[in-house]
Amino acid sequence: MMLGLAWIIGCYAAGVAIIHWLHWQWRRYGKPRTTHYVLQTYNNQLQVEWYLRSLYFFSWMKGKAISVTLADEGSTDDTLDIARRLSLEHQLSICTIAERDLEKWALKHADEQVVVVRLNQNEGLETAFKYM
Repeated sequence: MMLGLAWIIGCYAAGVAIIHWLHWQWRRYGKPRTTHYVLQTYNNQLQVEWYLRSLYFFSWMKGKAISVTLADEGSTDDTLDIARRLSLEHQLSICTIAERDLEKWALKHADEQVVVVRLNQNEGLETAFKYM
């Protein structure tokens, strides 16, 4: 009976030691993968706040690191004002990207997982969250 109890405690201790060693290795050599979202907007004041808050909420719930770039294409409504207000709460980079600059930007971020979402097209909005 004592031999069985010692065997159970030994297996448990070995399992804990292996888990701690693997976690140490992961923390030392692995880096968390950041998903980079590029939101292309044009007069999307009704969608931008909801979408940004949802992205940050779901990333917080799942414990995933994200970075968001808002690429505005010349909005004339309050899209940029809403994004600037939200950038005070969250890490959000706001820029205006012309079509010719998008290729340079993509080459600079080639090592990241990049998800490009156009807020004008409703069919892609609900599937962008699956990359978290």
